[in-house]
Amino acid sequence: MSVRALGAFAVLAIAGVAGGYGVSALQTDAPLTISVAAPVPAASPSYPVTEYDVEPDPDDAPLATGLPLEAAKLRANGKRLEFGVPEGWSRGGDLPNAIFTADRSATNTYQLRVTGLGGLSSQRVEVMNRINALRDAEANEQLENLVIETQGDDRFVATYLQGGYRRVSMERFLVLGDSGATAAVAAVGREADRDGLQDLLTRVSDSLRLG
Repeated sequence: MSVRALGAFAVLAIAGVAGGYGVSALQTDAPLTISVAAPVPAASPSYPVTEYDVEPDPDDAPLATGLPLEAAKLRANGKRLEFGVPEGWSRGGDLPNAIFTADRSATNTYQLRVTGLGGLSSQRVEVMNRINALRDAEANEQLENLVIETQGDDRFVATYLQGGYRRVSMERFLVLGDSGATAAVAAVGREADRDGLQDLLTRVSDSLRLG
């Protein structure tokens, strides 16, 4: 092979090596970049949020459990009801309601209400009628922020704002004897009174009978 041919072959070999390196470089995978989710700033809700002005509860001691009861009577809708109420509580209300409050308690603490319904409606119907009455009162701005916490066949628990105060209402509906007569017992108070309200509702309901 001539010197010229050898020189040309060497040039081609060098060019081939360089070209191969270039192709290899082009085919080498670049380092992968993994995107990381960054925190998203909180955005304002797309729906309006109602804020309520809530008055602080009176600081009277919470309603106690196991209060001694004394006999009370109520005649409404042609029926005479007998039941127990806490000793010493004052009575008020207009028929068919009897409302009992402790003399020492401030307004917006706790109370007991017994209502003689006298009809033949089922307990479930009476529960729905009462809940619908509360919803109507909310729609007519007589109360605010009504929440039905629990609902059963013969009772419910609700919270709402009335006059700016948060109220807890536990209500139960009973059928008395074989007459089909019905009555309602409601214990209403503050968040701090829940245990006492439940105890009072149960014991007064258990004591209620036709006279």
